[in-house]
Amino acid sequence: MKSTARLAFTLALAVFLCEQTTSQTTSDQRKPGDLKFEPYTLQAGDQKVEGELGRLIVKENRSNPQSRLIELAFVRLKSTAAQPGYPVVYLDGGPGSSAINLARIPIYFQVFLKLREVGDVILLDQRGVGRSRPNLARISVESLPPDVFVSEEIALRIFKERAKAAADYFRSQGVDLAAYNTAESANDVEDVRRALGAEKINLLGFSYGTHLGLATIRQHGAHLNRVALVGTEGPNHTRKLPASSQQSIERLSKLIAQDPTVGSKVPDFAGMLKRVLDRLEKEPVTVSVTDNKKKQPVDVKVGKFGLQWLIVRDLGDTNDLPHFPAFLHTIDRGDYSMLSRLVERRYNEYGSAMPIMTFVMDVSSGATRDRDAQIAREAKTALLGNVMNFLFPEIGDVFGNPDLGDQFRSPIRTDVPTLFISGTLDNNTPSYQADEVRKQFKQSAHIVVENAGHESMLDKPQVRQAIVDFLLGKDVSRVKIAAPLLQFNPIP
Repeated sequence: MKSTARLAFTLALAVFLCEQTTSQTTSDQRKPGDLKFEPYTLQAGDQKVEGELGRLIVKENRSNPQSRLIELAFVRLKSTAAQPGYPVVYLDGGPGSSAINLARIPIYFQVFLKLREVGDVILLDQRGVGRSRPNLARISVESLPPDVFVSEEIALRIFKERAKAAADYFRSQGVDLAAYNTAESANDVEDVRRALGAEKINLLGFSYGTHLGLATIRQHGAHLNRVALVGTEGPNHTRKLPASSQQSIERLSKLIAQDPTVGSKVPDFAGMLKRVLDRLEKEPVTVSVTDNKKKQPVDVKVGKFGLQWLIVRDLGDTNDLPHFPAFLHTIDRGDYSMLSRLVERRYNEYGSAMPIMTFVMDVSSGATRDRDAQIAREAKTALLGNVMNFLFPEIGDVFGNPDLGDQFRSPIRTDVPTLFISGTLDNNTPSYQADEVRKQFKQSAHIVVENAGHESMLDKPQVRQAIVDFLLGKDVSRVKIAAPLLQFNPIP
């Protein structure tokens, strides 16, 4: 089960290992607003385009007069339009994914080339990410314990210990971790606009990038021309509702039952999932995987929590959903070969680095008391419980529980023209979240892509065209887009 997001993570990690830097570059002459460019070649496979790598100096914590300076990195691709419009700033998800590294993936490379029809394209590595300095990913030297997938209590303890070690390290380097929140990142976007000398900018946000885009609308809407949001995470959507995952399971179960290839063997996917989870709760299974750090096999135990965690990770991605019937069917029959392969991938991935920026950003965005109460109620009956929110809010203790407050999470009222794009199979950012956000938007449209998951919207040419048309001022409110029906893999 592999997707473009995981590939982007792998690329980002590879670049981080080669260019690892945690401290700001030393120069007593720097000041906020300083911007330098250098030539940069953006390449994906055998395709490449010449651009510029920009480095912008901003304050780490704008509320602290004594704050140190940090560096934002972005790539600028020149527009192909005869008369370029406002620049398009791309905000990637995670939080913690590098827009610059994402462009190395051919699908996204095509997205960014297409956007040049509107204006210059700015691929921003948000603070703490990618080529921006400091980069708040801390490489883990030790392998994960083999019981990390047994229970939530064990996994929480393990990751809190690792997060604390990484947080202590960055604090020792002078990093003000409390400054890594979405409100400050929204101010970074505004500083990029100013540095570019643009009267206004357009925004394209994906996943967490929509959360940041919405904060930018709230804080700096006067300087935004148009905004497109793909997979919407609203101001109060950082922590997920368990009922959404339950609905995704039930929807998937119906699709599997109706499928001529696998339906006869898996007529009740949801019922099978409950049966397997109940069995693993009573007796975890052991699978042998290869530890990439030690280059040797290790026996990893997987309990109910572990399987829930593995499933929810891929539940919104149509690149992975075709594997689900065979994956669960083999486990139900006592064949753990597919489970072993997935555990091996996640065991090594989760143990590779501590993405501190991801944790601090999400902890700071938080949730209202009403939403937390709703999450607690729904988790009691959802098959996947509250695993979608694993580590949150508990890991906030490591960072002193920074919180931007309910004003940050309140509804947004704006007249900035905004396009929302959602997928009907997206478990991460379901379409109803976009409808909730746009209630008080004076000018908005919502395109719901049939059969699309969280990571399979921007790869659709029709979606890319709709975004470009919208940013150019065209009416896209009647656009209808549908992806092909899911094709499930045969069951061995």
